[in-house]
Amino acid sequence: MYEMEALMRSVYKKLRQDMNIVYDKEMSRNEFFILKTLYEQGSKKSSDLSKMLNVSASHITAVTDSLIEKEWIQRVRSEQDRRIVNLHLTEEGKNTLQLFEKKKTDFLLQKFNDLSDQEIENFISLLEKLSK
Repeated sequence: MYEMEALMRSVYKKLRQDMNIVYDKEMSRNEFFILKTLYEQGSKKSSDLSKMLNVSASHITAVTDSLIEKEWIQRVRSEQDRRIVNLHLTEEGKNTLQLFEKKKTDFLLQKFNDLSDQEIENFISLLEKLSK
């Protein structure tokens, strides 16, 4: 069991390091997750993102400030309640996300290229069992 745990930690760490290279220091993992969430689910309040990503509100503020500076998202006040500020993905943010999604997909295809279709199916099946 210890060997399996050590291998899982090692694989996770290696994938994180490799993904940082894929993102080429242009985007952090948290920036990517926020862009992806806004793309898939639409505008969100900072507090909602904080809960969804299980990080502090101050961390979300720091990451979203960076995304706003890059012009990938913008803050939009609610017309119904001016106290509410939603984070909205910009067109440039969508384009950037799509570019990095392609980079990520290309990386994963290369990473799993040496595995047979059967090995990939078995791997997916094991991951599904572990995620329950």
